[in-house]
Amino acid sequence: MFYLLNSLTGLLADVIALAVYLIGAYAIFKVAKIRFLPNAWLAFIPFFNLYMNGMIIDSMKYNHYKINRYISDIPMAYALPILSLATNVVHVIPLIGGLAGLVIGVILWASEILMYYFLFHLYAEPKQCIPFTLLSLIPLVGPILILYVLKDRRY
Repeated sequence: MFYLLNSLTGLLADVIALAVYLIGAYAIFKVAKIRFLPNAWLAFIPFFNLYMNGMIIDSMKYNHYKINRYISDIPMAYALPILSLATNVVHVIPLIGGLAGLVIGVILWASEILMYYFLFHLYAEPKQCIPFTLLSLIPLVGPILILYVLKDRRY
């Protein structure tokens, strides 16, 4: 009986995780379609989801001259997937591998927050930009807020 209950809760957790992932992927897909980015369907493939995040950041970073000054030479569409692969490789480096993986993970997280900031700055009301970006730190809230902000936009 215990094994059946354990497998059912595991299945329920997997279904919830899949639903959360699909909501996030749909939000990125919708942004990519509105921004007229090529191959928006890549948002539903886990590794290429980072590529689409980078494409969105690349298409919007030129609107923010203060941020663009620091990341204008970095093609985020290629940097984010490469950094994601690097997190798997740097752990074999003795002594500094764990720290390097942590730093790369923080960079990937910061790039996602940057994408949320760019999106809310462009598509939300001006007074909602910072609160929506801060609320996006909660895992499921960010994609839901993106879909809320883009609800009247068509592609």
